[in-house]
Amino acid sequence: MIGVLTVALCFANCAAGICKTSDEAFYERAQWYKKAGHLDKASEILSELYRKNPQNASLLVELGETYFKDTNDMAGGLIKAEQCFRKAIRIAPEFGKAYYMMSELANAQSKYDLAIQMAGKALSVKKPDTQAYMERAASYSRLHKDKEALLDLDKYIALHRQKRNAYERRASILENLHLYERALADFRTMQKIHCDDRTALKEAFCLDKLNKREEAITCLNNLLGRNPEDDAGYEARGKVQVKLGRLKEAIADYSRAIQLIPSANVYKERAAAYEKLGRKDLAEQDLKEAERI
Repeated sequence: MIGVLTVALCFANCAAGICKTSDEAFYERAQWYKKAGHLDKASEILSELYRKNPQNASLLVELGETYFKDTNDMAGGLIKAEQCFRKAIRIAPEFGKAYYMMSELANAQSKYDLAIQMAGKALSVKKPDTQAYMERAASYSRLHKDKEALLDLDKYIALHRQKRNAYERRASILENLHLYERALADFRTMQKIHCDDRTALKEAFCLDKLNKREEAITCLNNLLGRNPEDDAGYEARGKVQVKLGRLKEAIADYSRAIQLIPSANVYKERAAAYEKLGRKDLAEQDLKEAERI
């Protein structure tokens, strides 16, 4: 089957005026399978290519990666992946990606000290893999070593300024440390890279914590202008309205959130607003609804 595929691929490529070796065409097909989520087929091709090129550590790491990410073979896949990564390290001890993948594998198995060790190695070899800063930061974070995690994320972001997920991870840690000004800056950078509603909610939350509530309202107005069906946006705006003393506006926001997706929590929040307005009857009704849900 593999030989037939190779011939077919070579013929197709040459017909298109791009003559490649059979191995190159075969490798491209493996990448296509990986992107399409057919990891078993990708691993079959990569395994055959590695058999023909037994000193190619890069192929071995890619093969291990397909085993690692194949959710249809979790237990067996992890064992085969580790075997590939360790063998790649023996073949090419200065190849950073092999250590990086070992770090990712260790994190997946909750072996955080090993993950930190492997990430450190990935960064110190002659061919380092800077993704290891992100992986080590994840390990530190899981060990509640937030300062160390932040240092690694700072280094990674300095090298990869357009990687949105790095800002997200750093902002999450900054939020946990109540460093809202810095978290807000990261959320705003994320919005410049790619705007989404979830990040807008985070941005508004930080503004609220910084007592910049009118700015928080503006942020949520913009969110709801883009997506008038966002129940979380109405709930978040309702909370800020209460803090600003705008109880009628808060009740209107809570009512809209309930209309979209009824929840016990929002009923309770609206009940508290009714209570402050002196409408105990309506507050009691909402509390009963909250209990019913």
